[in-house]
Amino acid sequence: MATKSSYPHQNPIDALLDYLRSRPNDTFLIDERGVALTYSDLYNTASRLANSLSKFDIGHGDKIAIVMSNSVEAVISLFATWILGASAVLIDPLTISEDLDYQLSDSAPKAVIADKSVIERERAVLSKYRVIGVDISGQGVLSFQELLNSGSPTGLRPIEVRDDDVGLIYYYAGIAGRTMQVWHTYFSLYSGPYAFGEAIGLGPRDSVLVVAQLSHILGLTELMSAFVRGSKAVIARHFDAKDTPELIRRYGITVFAGVPLMFDQILNNKDLSPNALSSLRLALSAAAPLPPTTQLGFYQRFGVPLVQFYGLTEAYVLTVQPIKYKDITGTVGSAIPGAELKIVDPNDPSKELGVGSVGELAAKAPWIMKGYSDPEDTRKAIYNGWLLTGDLMVMDDKGLLYFRGVKKRMIKYKGYPIFPRDLEIILMRHPAVKEAYVTGEQAEDPNIGQLPVAYVVLRDEYKGKVSDKELIDFVNSRVAFYKKLRKVYFVDKLPTK
Repeated sequence: MATKSSYPHQNPIDALLDYLRSRPNDTFLIDERGVALTYSDLYNTASRLANSLSKFDIGHGDKIAIVMSNSVEAVISLFATWILGASAVLIDPLTISEDLDYQLSDSAPKAVIADKSVIERERAVLSKYRVIGVDISGQGVLSFQELLNSGSPTGLRPIEVRDDDVGLIYYYAGIAGRTMQVWHTYFSLYSGPYAFGEAIGLGPRDSVLVVAQLSHILGLTELMSAFVRGSKAVIARHFDAKDTPELIRRYGITVFAGVPLMFDQILNNKDLSPNALSSLRLALSAAAPLPPTTQLGFYQRFGVPLVQFYGLTEAYVLTVQPIKYKDITGTVGSAIPGAELKIVDPNDPSKELGVGSVGELAAKAPWIMKGYSDPEDTRKAIYNGWLLTGDLMVMDDKGLLYFRGVKKRMIKYKGYPIFPRDLEIILMRHPAVKEAYVTGEQAEDPNIGQLPVAYVVLRDEYKGKVSDKELIDFVNSRVAFYKKLRKVYFVDKLPTK
């Protein structure tokens, strides 16, 4: 099923130039410190940074890695990258050690813009790159603030880009089942968020709270939806169950998106009064199934509709649940404007399945990824123009979708995607490991999701000489906190994959 959309044919810099002409002094962005940027401020600061970066021979088609928590500086860095016609490589600031080294060496950025905490933790990895630090300089690190101050906003016109030029690169290839580059175009950076904003009625009177990280598609979609739809965005460095309601109150937030665990934590905050979130007109949940008890409990306590939406790194957002959801809990919704969805045979995508049949969700939309860095994996993921999501669903006669499982190999922990293959590759580097298979075990708290565990076959000469703790430590010293292995089971034969 599909719904129509009529969005402007633009990219983010086109839109920013339009705002400069129509509403330059309106506030677009505020952070939790109270630092505010008008559209004019955003253009001028991003232009100054772009001007300084251009002196390092960074321009059209180059890559700039941004390894930062949510902040005004992160947003300025994004727009400076796009003014240069370059690709922004968004890397989770929790990424460590070999994981970070792989993503940087694979993308080969001409500059890395990073938070102080990332630079201090990862100096060895970052020593190979031109590093620009926020709140830190010296010892081979350039100062973000000094670059910003030294750049001139005049004499640097935004580089013209084609619709299919790559403007955004993520490292969450969920369909492929391993970490690799996911390419999004300049056009999709506008069209995908615009369609999502249209689906939820986002407009100039809205204020959107962004707490999901920009280094994940949820956070970026929320920020860019606010931008392209002319709404105000308030950006928080991290989610905090106590601070978030205060931010909602202080800034009159009308729309807030997060993962189910965030809403459970807000519900568990007994100090909140029933009108604590009174400015909200809509709350949205994604990245993991939303329990009906959370959905209805949130509405009953705060009077705010909490609805599910569905998306993935390769496709921004594809569905939103109807706001009048009381009789249809459990659905992830129907197609947003501009998206076409169908259910196909998981073993033969040429066969479309009917209403009520479980199959793989296939999607077509103008904002679907351009592809992966690996052409073969791109061919596997896109069939005759349709993205094969790897998610198993059922569609009813109203076009509403119900999640039924996954075809792809992925673990979800607190909404974070974990690719078992990445952990298996690290385990196989240990000299004692002959074979390894990583899967997810359901946590005691269903809202946490799954915990990564490994089944390991040891080489004969290491049997009885290597502990499970040694292998767990070997992996966990190399990956972000959410990817950490929780158990290792020694077996003589791997489970059937």
